[in-house]
Amino acid sequence: MKTLTLTDDFIAGALSSVCDGDALYPCRLPLSRRHFFPSPDDLLLRRARMTSGVRVRFETDATALRLRFAPLSEPEWDKTPRGHSFDAVIGNRIVDSCYCAGGAEDAVFHVAGGECRVVELWLPPSAPVGLRALEAEDGALLRPAPDRRPMWVTWGSSLTHCVRAGSAARIWPGTVARRRDLNLVCLGFGGQCHLDPLVALTIRDLPARYLSMKLGINAVGGSVNARTYPALVAAAIQIVREGHPRTPLAMISPICSPPRETTPGATGYTLQAMRADMEQVCRSFQDAGDRRLHYVNGLDLFGPDDIARYAAGDQLHPNAEGIDLQAERFDRLVMPRLLADG
Repeated sequence: MKTLTLTDDFIAGALSSVCDGDALYPCRLPLSRRHFFPSPDDLLLRRARMTSGVRVRFETDATALRLRFAPLSEPEWDKTPRGHSFDAVIGNRIVDSCYCAGGAEDAVFHVAGGECRVVELWLPPSAPVGLRALEAEDGALLRPAPDRRPMWVTWGSSLTHCVRAGSAARIWPGTVARRRDLNLVCLGFGGQCHLDPLVALTIRDLPARYLSMKLGINAVGGSVNARTYPALVAAAIQIVREGHPRTPLAMISPICSPPRETTPGATGYTLQAMRADMEQVCRSFQDAGDRRLHYVNGLDLFGPDDIARYAAGDQLHPNAEGIDLQAERFDRLVMPRLLADG
């Protein structure tokens, strides 16, 4: 058996990491700038340490692998009845899955074929993971495989974080990235997408080839209004454009949520007004010459007819099948526009 202690060289989809004892915890925001991301109870950084879209990526000729990690936390949501999910992916195809309860310390994968190939172990969106070691029960090769594919960065809320996905690699950004052979950085933060300017600055500084920002659903309840939301959307676009003046960028308004469509929230704002305001901001940038900025109406990705079938519980969060549907629609309606510009 070959055993390697995991280091940053093995991690894709994270922007930093922190050691705690003998475990390495990936984070989807740069912890060196943690003072840039203030939030009540530090919730934004706590969500960023949950490993949605993060992978352990390596070359191996082994067919049996064991990933060792610090004891997993109990699921924070009751939407993961099978436990925290891990996926083994080869050639962008899921070849094995493992579901772990709170307290688990390892996940075992069977990956057929003894030739040298790149394997990605997708980590669960539903918990932080303190990586300890990777074991190959057969085979002699285990080495990092840096992800040099075009980078796609996507920013959003729980609807991008996707703790209800069928498995780790089936978050909708994961499905799209695997289909398009992209290096995914998923900045979906459950309950914590409030158009934080420093997240936009983080995106500005990444070597992204494609960008998408799905902004609004967290904020409509009280952190923005008709005066502040358009200005924050415009600021997010402008900040990102400082580092990416010609990078294809999709701005996506909120998906359907019947209780929020026309009923004003605490600040008197509604989802219908939010979509109209985002579209107007995008049109202003387009009129000023931004030809690689695309507005996407969130209702085209998940509309009123989808709620009863896929999100009946809270009239907002799609279940696993609804997340798969969002992936299908994003891949069909949005990615061709971004790729055509890239």
